[in-house]
Amino acid sequence: MKKIIACIIYFILITRSLGVVPEVKTNLIDSMSLREKIAQMIISSVIPENFSDRNENSSEMLRLKRLCSEEKIGGLIFFKGSIDDYVWLSNKLQSFAETPLLISADFERGIKMRVTDGVIFPNNMAIGAAGNYELCYRMGSEIARQMKILGVHQNYSPVCDVNNNPDNPIINVRSFGEEPELVSVMSEAMIKGLQDGGVIATAKHFPGHGDTDIDSHKDLPVLKFPMDRLENIELVPFRNAVKNGVKSVMIAHLSFPELESNMQIPASLSANIVQNLLIDKIGFNGLVVTDALNMKGITKYYSVPEVALMCVKAGIDLILMPLDEKKTIDAIESAVKNGIISEERINHSAKKILDAKKNLGLFEKRHNYSENPYSEIHSAEAYEIASRLADESITLVKDEYNNLPIKQENKKTAIVIISEGGESDNTSYLINNYSEYIHEADLNPAPALYKDYDMIIIAVYAKVRFGTGRISLSRENVDKIKKIFSRNKNTVVISFGNPYLLKEFPEIPAYICAYGDQDISIISALKALTGKIPFKGKLPVSLCDNYKRGWGIIR
Repeated sequence: MKKIIACIIYFILITRSLGVVPEVKTNLIDSMSLREKIAQMIISSVIPENFSDRNENSSEMLRLKRLCSEEKIGGLIFFKGSIDDYVWLSNKLQSFAETPLLISADFERGIKMRVTDGVIFPNNMAIGAAGNYELCYRMGSEIARQMKILGVHQNYSPVCDVNNNPDNPIINVRSFGEEPELVSVMSEAMIKGLQDGGVIATAKHFPGHGDTDIDSHKDLPVLKFPMDRLENIELVPFRNAVKNGVKSVMIAHLSFPELESNMQIPASLSANIVQNLLIDKIGFNGLVVTDALNMKGITKYYSVPEVALMCVKAGIDLILMPLDEKKTIDAIESAVKNGIISEERINHSAKKILDAKKNLGLFEKRHNYSENPYSEIHSAEAYEIASRLADESITLVKDEYNNLPIKQENKKTAIVIISEGGESDNTSYLINNYSEYIHEADLNPAPALYKDYDMIIIAVYAKVRFGTGRISLSRENVDKIKKIFSRNKNTVVISFGNPYLLKEFPEIPAYICAYGDQDISIISALKALTGKIPFKGKLPVSLCDNYKRGWGIIR
């Protein structure tokens, strides 16, 4: 008997050292204290890039070790870092935790959205323009494969918002389009791809962030329309996502007075919207996560303890990026001990979280080891999917003089780059690669010379920038485009981002939408411009009366 007991202890020690923690108890939640169960609801943030020196004694590493081993938080959200940073840090933090950590990230357009040397895919609006369900599914599946190499288990994607407001400063090309059915179909494909690939997909931002003109990173947007409008537009993709088994839903920081009379209570903290609408009426029984709680739409109005209690009372399971983890746990623990919140309510969320971790296989294998994660992630298939999606997305909106694709014989072309600055635009990629496609071209020539060219191509970079509250072009840049056209009527504008720009200069005779400035979108735009691939994309949004959703010149 002693030998058997010794063997069991040896097995447990060995498996723990390898990161494989067997489930000793049939029901893990029974072995947890109240505080440990509350801590499972906390998702803290970390920037893997800060650990590129692998310093395990830095103040930030010590903070994370304390959160994982002492506070016993349930998970983390990773932001900027390299592939190696992600792999190393996910393994390191998992080694600190008694219960496996649920690690998440925002990978809406692929891991390179956060991972500096990762693979990028086109924006969702480009995918909507391509309208290819199979490719969208494959993109989700490929992102899931790459996530598992990194040690990330939950993707805060897809965006299920219906972008029916051209002035929306934060969703824009992150949405598949303005029509609920298109958003439903494409988000369904993404959800199935991600979850068939073995990770958790997250439909966001419930109940719908598409018709706002305020960035919730800066303040609290208010949806001033009736419930029947919400049912017929905004909720359609979310209902479809729930129907198709999405495992998580993220709640937005926005006010919907039709359901929550107090306009300062955002959806993310509202029982009327989370519990009554999403859980009870729509029937969602998966993980409910807040949007980041460090956003001004929250911090402007509520303290950390207030946010903590409101989250739990609303029906939230995962409390994302609270400003102070310990204060959050303390406030909820005190509320339970004082009878304000029941322990059964905490058990409900803790069980869902632990079940999710079990279904992901984290109790059997929480660590990820790869000989060469970079080469595994940068597969030929990943680039084939990304390129095909980009190729099928490029949309020729107008070409009044039939100049496109460019017939390069005896054509002298000028390329003018216009960028709004701020967040880094990918202008360098165009600069370094245009000559492979357009041979007789000069870059940014003097304005006095514009009239000497057979064609002017204006590449415009304008995209969503978090926290700016702005998506349009500056007056100065709009005037610059109009002045170029006044000197040369054979002007083509390519929008590498916000497709709605055409309303600023409707007189431009030729307009192309690429929906983003990723390398692959720039390459595809150049290929379509020079006739190497056809223009195949269809507008997923309406630009103006003459160019509605579904329009696109096929050539």
